[in-house]
Amino acid sequence: VATWISTGLAIEEAQIALLIKVRRIGRRSTETQRLDIAHQRDQLQGQIDGFARSALTHLGEGFYADDEPEDLDVDILDDLDDDPVDFTETSHTWTNSPELTVIPLPSNLGVDRCRRCMAEDLIPLEMSLREGQANDALHNLHIYLSNKAILFRTTIRQAKSQALKTRAWSQVTSVQQAVSLHASIYTKTRKQMMKLELRQDQLQKYKPLLREQLKISTAVGDPNARGQRNESLAWFWSVEVDLGGPDQSWNEEFYRVHWLRAKALQDRWREEMLLVKLEMDWTCKFFLWKTTQWGEHMQESLEKRLPGHGCYARRQSQMYSLLAQDVQAAFQDLQNVLIEAGDE
Repeated sequence: VATWISTGLAIEEAQIALLIKVRRIGRRSTETQRLDIAHQRDQLQGQIDGFARSALTHLGEGFYADDEPEDLDVDILDDLDDDPVDFTETSHTWTNSPELTVIPLPSNLGVDRCRRCMAEDLIPLEMSLREGQANDALHNLHIYLSNKAILFRTTIRQAKSQALKTRAWSQVTSVQQAVSLHASIYTKTRKQMMKLELRQDQLQKYKPLLREQLKISTAVGDPNARGQRNESLAWFWSVEVDLGGPDQSWNEEFYRVHWLRAKALQDRWREEMLLVKLEMDWTCKFFLWKTTQWGEHMQESLEKRLPGHGCYARRQSQMYSLLAQDVQAAFQDLQNVLIEAGDE
């Protein structure tokens, strides 16, 4: 059963890859490109037919009861820095294309329908495999985004001639296509996991992936660039996945730079917190000092028989005394909030 579901997940990934390829080519495709797409569609259709036949063993004939099957719904995530002409919605994709065919997985059938087909035991199994698929997609995003950042530092910025620049940008485009593929796979996987009723801890771990989160960090290429003082990495960089692989050295370089940046940011905020607490104390002491100062002026005025000056000094002393009380109350409330937040 696990092998059958794994085959279905692999088919879905192949569908997403083919869909991205077809949409990227668009209607202005060459004959060679159309033949390549047709060959891939034939292969994919054969895999889908074989998967549907084997589904009878695990799901029975009940899953054929859907009279109006929906097309595969995939959100294609791509970097906004790319040229929009390279990625177009117009293409030679029709309704019954194999890349849009929904295969009979438990997540596509739904929890209620699986129960009617007596296949409820397949739901936790697919959920486990989907979780692994999401981890793989995030791991690949780590690799390709860090590689893209390193390419900008080691290749793009050092390319002097037009030939070298063209070759360098072709490498960046290839990496970006891989980023788009794995981001789309993760988005589709999360949608399917939502259909299988994610737990609360899984919802917190596997968050929605946005296009703006796929932008690379410039900290590796230019650590001293302006405007990135308070920038931080997207949420998926903190998800615990295996950092191994052929590009592990690039990942280590990427994480090393951002770890140092995060530590510097943390140190700045600690220093800021210390200074703010001292400034709160200084403000209170300043108002109390002004209260005492105007009180002394009041006493001197009364001794010199200057009642008008004494009234004014008393008024000023009372004003600073009230300011000191208000500031102490406000700062005490803030301290209580910080203590409660620390306890949580």
